[in-house]
Amino acid sequence: MTVDGGNFELKSEVTPPRVFISYSHDTPAHKKWVGELASKLVGNGVEVLLDQWEIGLGDDIPKFMEKAVAEADCVLMICSESYVRKADEGKGGAGYEAMIVTGELVRDLGTAKFVPVIRQENGTQMVPKSMSTRFFANLSEGQNYDEQFDMLLRKIHKVPKYKKPALGKNPFTGEVTPIATVPAAVNAPGLPVEGGAAQFYRRASQAAHNNDLLEWRRVLKEARQLSWQQLKNWRTNYEASIDQNQSTLQPMADGGFEAVSPLVAVVLAGVESTQDKFKNQVEIVDELLAPPDWNRGGYAAVVDFPNTLVYIYQALHGALCLDTGQLNLAAQLARSQFRHQHGIKKTILIEDRNWVGWAEAINENCTECWKFLTLLPEKHPWLSEMFGGRDDYLAALSAYYALLNILEMTGIVANNQTHLLKGGELHLDVPLCGFSIRRELTTRAYRMLTRDKNELKKVWEDVGVSTANMAVYWPAWVKSSENWLAQVYRRSMFGPDLYHRDLFDEPGFRALVPKIGAAVG
Repeated sequence: MTVDGGNFELKSEVTPPRVFISYSHDTPAHKKWVGELASKLVGNGVEVLLDQWEIGLGDDIPKFMEKAVAEADCVLMICSESYVRKADEGKGGAGYEAMIVTGELVRDLGTAKFVPVIRQENGTQMVPKSMSTRFFANLSEGQNYDEQFDMLLRKIHKVPKYKKPALGKNPFTGEVTPIATVPAAVNAPGLPVEGGAAQFYRRASQAAHNNDLLEWRRVLKEARQLSWQQLKNWRTNYEASIDQNQSTLQPMADGGFEAVSPLVAVVLAGVESTQDKFKNQVEIVDELLAPPDWNRGGYAAVVDFPNTLVYIYQALHGALCLDTGQLNLAAQLARSQFRHQHGIKKTILIEDRNWVGWAEAINENCTECWKFLTLLPEKHPWLSEMFGGRDDYLAALSAYYALLNILEMTGIVANNQTHLLKGGELHLDVPLCGFSIRRELTTRAYRMLTRDKNELKKVWEDVGVSTANMAVYWPAWVKSSENWLAQVYRRSMFGPDLYHRDLFDEPGFRALVPKIGAAVG
């Protein structure tokens, strides 16, 4: 019920889902078919944004698409052969080609809201490369249209056909020996236990401060045992009530991280100590990727949740490193290789999108993922205790993501891929949401990043890139970064500040850069 000027209006239904249909204008018959699909969706309670209904003479087509994609809950990609080809080629220029969702747009916004709908001849089932791992609906001729349409409609309305039953009572309860759990230490008065994380953090910090490696390992062992048991319990409880609704993913991620927070707290206490005995905590990522007895079957967001744990850990680790003046320790983790739980080959952490910005358990949306990170100190006060306050945490987190941005560019230069920088339109793998902090914090973040210029210089020199080369290609890299921010935040004057744009004008670097010609692009 809503109130407006004293008038009461009863709302008997929830807000209908809003869908944008992206398609290529192949033929008049194809355009008609798309219109009929849109009409059928409208008749089944779906609000549809379609160019045929919304665009008139003189309207700006690209702007319509940008607005529609941003406002839609779901984007249907009508995958004809022509559409798939143009999407893979990145066609999104003038006219109605701008209605095609390109792979770059999918990667920037995450795949969660995009749904491929196949309409092809000869039994083919092609989808754009950016959507190759996603489930799709097939509305081509020769398919069971009603069944496929029902599946699509259920996806849009978030009403699964088959709902997992509630967990029943164990018939052997009286015969089961309870699993022993690690008793949590008594918490300090007035301070939250948070599943034991706060207490574990203090115990580990004290052990590191006393240079007591034996005690620190004892605390680590207890935290590890408790965390894995809590994670197992969390998964059992969550899967018993899962509804596959996107709105439940962030609370799921909150609960999963809370389960392992004792282990993370101990490990970060070691990093915080800055002592060689305790600070190198790269191997914890291998543990997070392969929890004990982890079932690899089930709901994808749960099965792949270890990737989200790595995303959270690398962010906290990197922020703490920048806060404590250990920039190269952060770079070391970012450049380390790890093996996915389903994979054979190892992947460099910074090159995996799930690990640095598009976590599946947080809707695969880099902006939502960043927001999740910024709220962690509010939900886990031991983090505020570690960083000294939320603003200090935000500045350190932003400085770390500025470092990741530099690391990504360094990789391109080191691998002789500088041709990709021409034009400033390079797609970035590391999201730049970290630059969206409040303006009064950007100076603090920049100072953390450039606190030790010799240490920062080692970031690129360690992979064979000179400061002179970095300075040459830096303007083109800044242009690509600013383009990314403009596309994601859709504004410029009051948008995020790329506060490290003038990095190579710093006195500590300017003297190292010879007089060289114009920058690339």
